[in-house]
Amino acid sequence: MKQTVDQASGSAHEDLTLCRETAAGNQAAFTALAAKYRKRIFSVGYGFFRNPDDTEDFVQDVLVKLYTSVGTFRGESLFSTWLMRIAYNTAVNSVKRRREYTSLAEDFEVADASLGPEESHLKEVSRLAIREAVSSLPERYRACVDMYFFYDMPYADIGEVTGLPVNTIKSHVFRAKKLLRERLDDGESPSFTMRSEP
Repeated sequence: MKQTVDQASGSAHEDLTLCRETAAGNQAAFTALAAKYRKRIFSVGYGFFRNPDDTEDFVQDVLVKLYTSVGTFRGESLFSTWLMRIAYNTAVNSVKRRREYTSLAEDFEVADASLGPEESHLKEVSRLAIREAVSSLPERYRACVDMYFFYDMPYADIGEVTGLPVNTIKSHVFRAKKLLRERLDDGESPSFTMRSEP
């Protein structure tokens, strides 16, 4: 579920406060930041490493970088975007000698007891279409599509994280959406797949 403007603003303010307190040596503030974002960092890493042990090592590396560089965060962008950039760059540098990036669509959980049969089918079809779309992309663009579909990040933030041009990101997301539309034969689509950018 998307955050409201007030919730997002409150979260951003909380993050900035925790960053400042961490930079001042408050261990509890750092623990709170780590707990809040550990799952997201793990998800980014797992897309690259596909191995829980290596991914846990990656999470620790990112958290160490967060702790040592948190004082440089000025609040000019969202903390989550700033942290994702650290995580993404750490993963890219770590896997240059490893396997290629694998999309979260490979393991994206679609089981949800609150969904009816039709909604579950649509979500499964969407997952398969995203997998197909991602597999057709160059390796370095695959994480961009994941950030758009699974982390609900806007183009500008994805560009800030990856350093790729926004138009390049848009073209690959467009390709993924096109495949989704082709696969969804009843013309409907889950909200997470077809959100629009201003």
